[in-house]
Amino acid sequence: MKFAGLKTTLIRGLTLAVPLAIVVYVLIRMIQVIRKIITPVATKIGIHRMLGNATLTILAVLLILIFIFLLGLLMQISFVSKTRQQLENTILKFVPSLNYLKLMAADKLEVQNSQNSWKPVLVFSEEKYSAAFIVEETETLVTLFVSKGTSLKEGEILTANKKDVQLFPATYEELNKFSRSFGKGFISIIERKQQP
Repeated sequence: MKFAGLKTTLIRGLTLAVPLAIVVYVLIRMIQVIRKIITPVATKIGIHRMLGNATLTILAVLLILIFIFLLGLLMQISFVSKTRQQLENTILKFVPSLNYLKLMAADKLEVQNSQNSWKPVLVFSEEKYSAAFIVEETETLVTLFVSKGTSLKEGEILTANKKDVQLFPATYEELNKFSRSFGKGFISIIERKQQP
C-alpha cells in the first residue's frame, strides 16, 4: 500500500472530517430537540426513567430511525426523488467535500459489487488488449463485458469462442487502477501470466 504525501493526506482527511462533523452535529442537535419534545409525554406515561437516564436518548434515536425509514418509503415516489436530487445538488454547491465522500462511497460499492459478481480479466481479442469481466462462460464460449476508455462502467458485450480470445487473470483493483492510468500497468498483468 502506497501512502500519499502529507499535504494530500491532510486534504483527504479534511474532506472526510467536514461532512462527518456536519452529520454528527446535526444528529446530536436532532436528538436534543426530540428529547425536549418527548420529555413531557414520556413523563406523563411514566417511561422517562424506564431504562435509566438514557431512556429519552434511546427514544429519540428510535424516533429518528422511524423518521428515516418513512423518508425512505417516500423516496419511492418520483416527485420526492426529484426534489431530493435538487436539494442534494444545492447542498453540494455549499459543501463540495460531501460530493467527494459520496464518490468514495459509490466507488467502494462498485468495487464490492464487481468483486462479488464478475471475474476481472485482461482480454486479448482482435489484436488488442482490453480490461474486461467474465459475465458467463461454458467450456467453449465466454461472455465478456469489455470496458472502453478509462472507466470500467462503460463498454460493450462480447461473446466469443474461448479459443478466439486470450484471458489474463487480474483483480478488480488492478483493472480499475490501470484503466484510470490510461493502461499503464496492463503489461505487468500480461507478463505475470507468461512467467513459468
